[in-house]
Amino acid sequence: MTARRFSLDTTANRQGGYLDVDRLRLDLHDVTVSSLSARTARANLATGTLTLTYKDLSELVTRLAGGGPLHVSPAPGSDGQAARIKVTGTAGGNALNSAGTLLAQGTEISLTVPGAERATSSWRTSLPEGVDFTEARATKEGVEISLTGHQVTLGTSRFSR
Repeated sequence: MTARRFSLDTTANRQGGYLDVDRLRLDLHDVTVSSLSARTARANLATGTLTLTYKDLSELVTRLAGGGPLHVSPAPGSDGQAARIKVTGTAGGNALNSAGTLLAQGTEISLTVPGAERATSSWRTSLPEGVDFTEARATKEGVEISLTGHQVTLGTSRFSR
């Protein structure tokens, strides 16, 4: 399954704090449909990626910093669920040349940019139950976040609450 060009709002619902997502790809393996009338299925394994472009991240950081324009590019040092990014430009009349971190844990993404007016923001995603982020890495095109889930329920039963 693939979804393209959608937005997530911050957990604090900050004005202008939405995060544009370029693409979400989810591959489902060993899918079982127990009942068509129950409208539910289960995948033994779900894997995929969520992709954020540097253009979209640059626009986001510029909105959150209240100035700009700011430019986001890859930085060395991505490790596990933390992707390192470089943020350059002008924020609040001050030059900014900072290394930030995009952290993807569970179903939440957080962005920290030292020196920015709003240094940290967070977004919650609505992934299928049982799917979590497992890795974040800065690539030359953008930040790619890997996700994995086991025994993933797709849809819900009409008898559930």
